[in-house]
Amino acid sequence: MKFSSILFLSSTFKAASSFAVASPAKSSATGGAGVHRPVGKDGEGAYTASTKGCFDVIATATPLVVKEIENQPIRGFGSPAFHIADYGTADAGTSLGLMSQMVTEVRKRVGDDKKEIVLHYEDQVTNEWQSVFNHALGLKTVSDAYGKEIPNPYALNDVFVEACGVGFHNQCYASNTIDFGVSFTAMHWLSQFPSSLKGQEYMHAARCPESPIPEKEQAAKDWKSILEARAKELVPGGRFVCVNFCKDANGYFLGQTDVGESMWDSFKTAWDQLKEQNLIDEEERLGVSFPNYYRTEQEFRECVDSVKGLKVVSSEEKIVRCPYRELYVTGESGKTPREYAEWFVPTTRSWSHSTFKSALKTDRDEEDKEKVMATFWENYMKIVEKNPEAHGMDYVHNYIVFEKEE
Repeated sequence: MKFSSILFLSSTFKAASSFAVASPAKSSATGGAGVHRPVGKDGEGAYTASTKGCFDVIATATPLVVKEIENQPIRGFGSPAFHIADYGTADAGTSLGLMSQMVTEVRKRVGDDKKEIVLHYEDQVTNEWQSVFNHALGLKTVSDAYGKEIPNPYALNDVFVEACGVGFHNQCYASNTIDFGVSFTAMHWLSQFPSSLKGQEYMHAARCPESPIPEKEQAAKDWKSILEARAKELVPGGRFVCVNFCKDANGYFLGQTDVGESMWDSFKTAWDQLKEQNLIDEEERLGVSFPNYYRTEQEFRECVDSVKGLKVVSSEEKIVRCPYRELYVTGESGKTPREYAEWFVPTTRSWSHSTFKSALKTDRDEEDKEKVMATFWENYMKIVEKNPEAHGMDYVHNYIVFEKEE
């Protein structure tokens, strides 16, 4: 079954203005480590198991990747290995199918079915690295939202797997060594904690009527660092395909589009209920501040000219519909409203749990915090259960292709 994507091209830009904030709190961690913490036990692959929409996002990007492999200069038979980097890979499961296709396409392009390929998986040092290797080496099988088993690139032979925990805000690989880089749903995470929304009714910069200055400035600084690092790492003629959350020309963003209820409204309702349930106080109710930023088309483009050697090949905004909701609405999931809530909600939990949890006071013990969080997610599931058709998480991304000029 294929789901429709809505495509938008945008060149509009909304000027930033002032926003009352406290002084930003900064992380001392290198490369953003600790800004986002994985959910689940390392080795189990909980992220891939609960983020099935990412498979559709990557499938939407696959024609772009294949096209660029066809267009870029590639050293042929007997030359050094072709190096692919997957930045912000999480547990490496959702990109396995693309990695397999990239290996096949590179070998087809150079006419060498034994061409050596090196897959570099990059993420923060606190990542689920055991899950990465379980997936990348084929020790744990992966299926998409529709139950289709994903092919494993390591099974194609002459494929080598490596991992890097430096953090994509920095240079991760030696200069002029990466032939092709990809990144999916990762580079909206900031390298530090502006935390400017603590004490505010909004918990994410995208929800604010005007972008809060600390998040906006940190995002601009981070984006320039990201592009400068990729420009150094790529070989001349190399490509970088970045699929990143955005705020599109219509003002849509993750979980808030033209279909259904706003995920962020539901988050807020479920979180506010914790105070009504006497589980959090007012400071904790207003203590959620997501350390990520959804850039506009203009914000993606505005620093590229200052990055030596890197140019934009193409840029396009796309909406990929939530596969959980689509399968429920068509009746293909066969789930009851409660079963749907229990199936869908974990995909939102996989990336947000640690941020919500960080709003709880530090004098709480771990067991107490997790009890509060369990109630929060139950609150959300009850909201979804009342009207399942209205709840989903549409993905809104900018699909950008960069080229390292020769």
